[in-house]
Amino acid sequence: MIVSLEGLRLFHLGCATGSLMLFFWRGVRQWQGRPVFHRLGRRIVPDTIDTLLLLSGLAMALRLQQYPFAASWMTIKLILVAVYIVLGFVAFRMDGHMRWRRAAWLGALLVFAGILGIVMAHLTGDF
Repeated sequence: MIVSLEGLRLFHLGCATGSLMLFFWRGVRQWQGRPVFHRLGRRIVPDTIDTLLLLSGLAMALRLQQYPFAASWMTIKLILVAVYIVLGFVAFRMDGHMRWRRAAWLGALLVFAGILGIVMAHLTGDF
């Protein structure tokens, strides 16, 4: 089965949007003191979406022949994705003071914005 590049981009964008929405929702719930306890909303759905996001990103990188360490924008994006994952882990899965968890959540949102900025700069030819 061959998927068009545009279809792959749309799928990747949908996964990124879903991932961000769930991340934001979980963070708001935690901030309100009402964390998500149900395994489906806490682990299964977010992990599935993030896995699909990663796989579609890898497929696009292969399709576009844009590899980390060969394309600088892809290298920066990959590093920011790793930082986003670590901050998300601190925000939702580590025990610790709520102040640190909130700071990690806000930091992860800023990193996500940075990832979007890198992608938009690449798409417009500025990067």
